[in-house]
Amino acid sequence: MGQLLLKNGRVIDPATRTDAVLDILIRDGKVAERGPRLRPPDRRCEVLDLKGLVVAPGLIDVHVHFREPGQTHKETVATGSRAAAMGGFTTVVCEPNTTPPLDSPDSLALFRRCLAKSIVNVYAKACITRASEGEDLTDMARLARLRRVVALSDDGNPVADDKVMAAACGVAAEQDMLISPHCEDSHLSLSRRPSRTPFQNEPRFVSRDLRCAKAAGARLHVSHVSTAKALDAIRTARKRRQKVTCEAAPHHLTLTEAHAAKLGPNGVMNPPLRSADDVAALLDGLRDGTIEVIASDHAPHMAQDKANGAMGVIGLETTLGVVLTRLVQPGILTLPDAIAKLSSNPARIFRLNRGSLAVGMPADITVIDPNKVWTVNANKFESKARNCPFHGWKLTGKAVLTLVGGRLVMRDGRICE
Repeated sequence: MGQLLLKNGRVIDPATRTDAVLDILIRDGKVAERGPRLRPPDRRCEVLDLKGLVVAPGLIDVHVHFREPGQTHKETVATGSRAAAMGGFTTVVCEPNTTPPLDSPDSLALFRRCLAKSIVNVYAKACITRASEGEDLTDMARLARLRRVVALSDDGNPVADDKVMAAACGVAAEQDMLISPHCEDSHLSLSRRPSRTPFQNEPRFVSRDLRCAKAAGARLHVSHVSTAKALDAIRTARKRRQKVTCEAAPHHLTLTEAHAAKLGPNGVMNPPLRSADDVAALLDGLRDGTIEVIASDHAPHMAQDKANGAMGVIGLETTLGVVLTRLVQPGILTLPDAIAKLSSNPARIFRLNRGSLAVGMPADITVIDPNKVWTVNANKFESKARNCPFHGWKLTGKAVLTLVGGRLVMRDGRICE
């Protein structure tokens, strides 16, 4: 692998508290040197002048669905990874709701074989219970030791049984493995625990999981928080020094239940869009650091699936633009804070050796044009799916270069073949 010199960019690296115009030399897939006015070491070194652009650690999305193995008509590792690269993401963590589910060493081995077609780094969450059905625990200890597994989750099904969740937290604590529950209702959980307020029980599941994790001493990362009450419970637990983090999705940070009818099928997701008060609370959580991670919950579906009520929206190709336009420009987040929530924070929480531009780190790098104005056109996405709630939005700020291990995988809106 050759050498590449990135010159004159504004380097924002929250992990090393860097925000300065610097040059970065990449050699053999890693950051070899950084500093002002670096010179190319030899004539073979390619030089890219990035004046006016932002150079950030490669963005990391810890909540995506690539559907493979299984539902490859919706997405594949190949198409999902291309969507990630287009959006500036160099690393993703896949949810385990594949077919078969990622609940055994055999299914994880099948998943890993799919990764040969990926152009970004891909990790996975493994199931807490067999087939994510909430009854029998998987061999969590064994799964936690498998390559590419970085967390445990039953994806869209909360573990309905309190005793099962308590046992799961106990094993996760023993293995020092992150447990990352989805605390929304699901059709399965509602069949096990009927509710008078379906799809409104996020605060109850969050509070239950906080209790279980605290009792066991487990590390907890709550996926796509969407309500003020759930966020308040997490904030209180953090003040009491509990080992808990959480994420929010761009659609829950920018859209309310009032948008749902206008969006039609693309307004159907789980957790559902919430009230304006909930959105305001989430924005406060971003500001005060309770929400440390922004993750897309990229959930591709075909049009017929959506017409039949499938829940979820795609987001890998829009997350950065939405964050820059709707969170950074209005001053809700600073640019370094936004980059931290999209890179160094998820790397730290999921213990990925990424998310930093320190010398010696893998050269996973996202170059952003903060002034690029563009209009979202889902029909031109690299993803197979088109279920985007931001279609037609005019955004400012876009990834223009994506490097994975020092290799250019996206440049100026085109995948590097």
